[in-house]
Amino acid sequence: MSRRRCSRLFCAVFGVCAVWLSLVLLFAWVVRHNGTNQEDSGVLFVAGDGDGRLRIKHDAVPVAASAHHVNETWKMPAKSLLVVPKPGPDMKVPAWDFDPAPHLTTEERDKLTKEGYKNYGFNKFKSDRVALDREIPDTRNYKCKSRVYPKQLPKCSVIVIFRNEAWSALLRSVISLLRRTPAHLLEEVLLVDDFSDKPHLGKPLDDYVAKLPNVRVIRQASRMGLTRSRMAGAKQAKGGVLVFLDCHIEANAGWYEPLAARIAADRRNVICPVIDIINQDNFMYQSVGNAFVMGSFNWNLIFRWQAIPDRIRNADVKDETSEFRSPTMAGGLFAISRAYFEEIGTYDHEMDIWGSENLEMSFRVWQCGGRLEIAPCSRVGHVYRRQSPISFPHGVDLTTTRNAIRLAEVWLDEYKEIYYKLRPDAKKRDYGDLSERVSLRKRLQCKSMKWYLDTIYPELFVPDEKNMRGWGDIKNPASELCVDTLGKNDGGEPIGLYACHGMGSNQAFWFTKTKTLRRVDSCAVPRGTQVVLSFCNDDASQKWEHTGPNSPIRNPYSNKCLDRGVAVSGGFLQVLPCEAGKPSQQWKFGEYNSNPQALA
Repeated sequence: MSRRRCSRLFCAVFGVCAVWLSLVLLFAWVVRHNGTNQEDSGVLFVAGDGDGRLRIKHDAVPVAASAHHVNETWKMPAKSLLVVPKPGPDMKVPAWDFDPAPHLTTEERDKLTKEGYKNYGFNKFKSDRVALDREIPDTRNYKCKSRVYPKQLPKCSVIVIFRNEAWSALLRSVISLLRRTPAHLLEEVLLVDDFSDKPHLGKPLDDYVAKLPNVRVIRQASRMGLTRSRMAGAKQAKGGVLVFLDCHIEANAGWYEPLAARIAADRRNVICPVIDIINQDNFMYQSVGNAFVMGSFNWNLIFRWQAIPDRIRNADVKDETSEFRSPTMAGGLFAISRAYFEEIGTYDHEMDIWGSENLEMSFRVWQCGGRLEIAPCSRVGHVYRRQSPISFPHGVDLTTTRNAIRLAEVWLDEYKEIYYKLRPDAKKRDYGDLSERVSLRKRLQCKSMKWYLDTIYPELFVPDEKNMRGWGDIKNPASELCVDTLGKNDGGEPIGLYACHGMGSNQAFWFTKTKTLRRVDSCAVPRGTQVVLSFCNDDASQKWEHTGPNSPIRNPYSNKCLDRGVAVSGGFLQVLPCEAGKPSQQWKFGEYNSNPQALA
C-alpha cells in the first residue's frame, strides 16, 4: 500500500474518531449542565418545597419563616450561584444541585403526588422535576414569526399574584418571563404575595429573587384576594403597560410584542394572549390548537369559551395573525395600559378573593369605550388546576355570589333579572355599597347592557319574553317532583327529578320560542329512554311540544313524551310512548308567556 494511500486512510479514521469524540463530549456537557433523572433525562432540577422527601446534596441550613408565615423552617442549600444573570434567552438560571431522590418507592411517590394535588391542584411532584428554564415548543402560527412590530413599544410591568403556590411552578413562571421578554421591553416582574403561610415563600423566595434581574416581591400584610392584590401591584408598577398573569404559567416566544403593539396603536385596547395548556398531571406544554376562540358568558354569570362567529371572523380576521374582538376575557392573563387601567376604575375593590372580576372588567371596557381583543401571535401556557386550593374565609358561595351580584347591579341594567331568576336566593343577599361604582359608570358615560348585547355579543341567547314560551321549574303535579339536572349540566349524562325547591339552580329551565327545553348552556334531547343535556343547535331531536299547564311535553322526533317514571326523588327522567291523560306525563312550568301569540 502506498504512503499516500496510508495517509488518506489515517486522515479518514482520525476524522471519524474526532467527530465521535465531539459528540461524546457534547452529550457529557448536556448531562453535566442539565442533570439527569430516571424519569426525565436532560432536566435541570431545582429545590422543591421542603417536603422532606427530596435530599439536598450539600449542607443545608434552616431558614426561619417570615413574620406572618407558620412557625416552621424550610431547608434550603447553603450554596447557590451568586452571579446576577442578565434577562434574555441565554440567561443563567440561579439553581441548586438537587437530588431527585430516585430511591423513593412507588408508594412514597404516589403519596407525594396526592399531596401535590391536594395542596396545589396539580402534580407538584412532577413539576419539581421539570427545569425552571426548560425549552417549550413555539406554538404560534409560522406567519407570526415574520410579523414586524413597531420599534418603539411601551415597557411592561408584569404583575403575578400568588398565595401558597408551589416553588417550582412560581419560579418557572418568572424565569420564562425573563427569558422570553425582550430586556428593553421588560420594566419589572412584581410578585405580589397575598399573605402566604408556606415557609418556602418567605425568606427563601426573597433570597432567590434577589439573584434575578428586575424582579421584586411585594408582601400583603393580610389576606386581600386577587383583585385587591392586583391593585396593590399596579400602584407600585412603573411600566407603561400592566400585564396581569397567573402564578403557574410559562411565557412563550414572542409573547409580549403582539400585546404591546395593539396597546401602542390605541391605549383603550385591552389584549389577551392565547392560553396554551400546561398539563396538570405531567406538565407537558401543549398547544391549545384553535387560536380563534373568544370569551363569552352565560346568565349564571360564568365565563365560557366559544368559537368566534362568522360575524367576527369576517370583520377582524385577515389571516392567522390577526387580533380579534372578544366579548369577555378569562381574566387571568391580559395586558392593559397603566393609564387606561386607572382611568376606567381599576377593579371593584369590594369584590372579595376571586370571582366575577373578569366579567366586570369585560363589560366595563366595552360599555365605557374600550375594546377587548385576543392576539393569536401571543402564546402563554397555563396550568388548569384539577381543583382550586384557594381558601375563601367567608365561604365559596357567599363570596362568589356577592361578587356576581355587584357585577349584575352595576352593569346588567334590566337584564340582571335573568340572573335573579336563575338564582332567586341571591336577591336576599347583602352586596355592600355600590355608590362608587355607579358613580364611575355615570362619569365615564358608559353605554347600556342592551347596547352590549346588540352590538358586542348578539349571539348570546337572551331569555326574555320575546324568546320564551315558559320558564322556571318543570313540575309534575301528581308527584310534586321537578325536573332536575342532578348536577349533570353537560357531558351527555341523564337528568332526573327531585323535590321541587323553587330556588332555580338545577331546576331552572327555559321553553324557548324555537321549542327547545333549554338550560343556560345546553338543551334537552332524548337518548334511548332517558333525557340528556347537549350543546344547543337546530337539530330536530331537540324540539319539544307543550300546549300549557298540566299537559304533556312531547318530542316529535321520537314521538315520545317526558315521563317521570318511578316517582322517586333522585330518579331519572324518562321518555316513553305518549298516553293521553297519564298523570306521570303531565307537566307545567313555573311561568308562562302572557302573550304566546307573539311567538308564533
